[in-house]
Amino acid sequence: MKHRVLMLFLIGASACLLSFFVARALRNPAVTMTYGPPAPSRAAEMVPKIQPAKYERIVYPYSVIPGGVRSREELAGNMSNDRVVADHYAEFAVSQARMVKMEVAKNVYVSYRIRDKVFWTAKAIKIPQGEALITDGRDYARARCGNRISVLPQAPVSEEEPAPEVFDIPVLASVEPPDLGTLPESGLELREFSPIEPSFPVPPPKILPFYYRPLFVVSPPDIAVPEPGTLGLLLAGLAALFIVRLRRRK
Repeated sequence: MKHRVLMLFLIGASACLLSFFVARALRNPAVTMTYGPPAPSRAAEMVPKIQPAKYERIVYPYSVIPGGVRSREELAGNMSNDRVVADHYAEFAVSQARMVKMEVAKNVYVSYRIRDKVFWTAKAIKIPQGEALITDGRDYARARCGNRISVLPQAPVSEEEPAPEVFDIPVLASVEPPDLGTLPESGLELREFSPIEPSFPVPPPKILPFYYRPLFVVSPPDIAVPEPGTLGLLLAGLAALFIVRLRRRK
């Protein structure tokens, strides 16, 4: 009698454990995932390779000589090609020009160019130490932009004088669109087409009256999957009732 009760108890416990694992497997199915390097994206291949334009020198705003000068030969070449530069350097001894560096930082008056006219700053601007200059032994100019410098105020001055910090901000290169010219004519004639009418009459859509329309729609409730612990308790209780019933019969 005791052996039978023990066997029934073991069978009930086994059924409970089996149901627990089955319910857990159904709820959380095993998914095999493989991890590896991500697939290379083709977005980079679709984007055209754009290479920024390379410039030999930095251009500063209001430069008398855009791009500056590096030697007396360059200064002479700019004077022969640009009338504004030639007039501004008319008293400059180009044959004796040489490159030097600013020994100490100093506040000086600087010339600048607006279109085809050259003006001088009404306020002194600080030239940093070590900046490259071109000089003929008497007059000096900034090598990076060709703007001449003077310790004393000079004329003329302009009401459109920029702020001192603007002279140190490089000019961004502007890209001009290519000249496509006139496009050749395709020779195709454009015609107007009338809309296509159906060959059979199309009945107008019917609208149901309000008494044929449903007042509300009942959606079925969501089916909740029981938890594994709930199934285990239920099976354990059934097994216990089955054992008690067997003992009462005997």
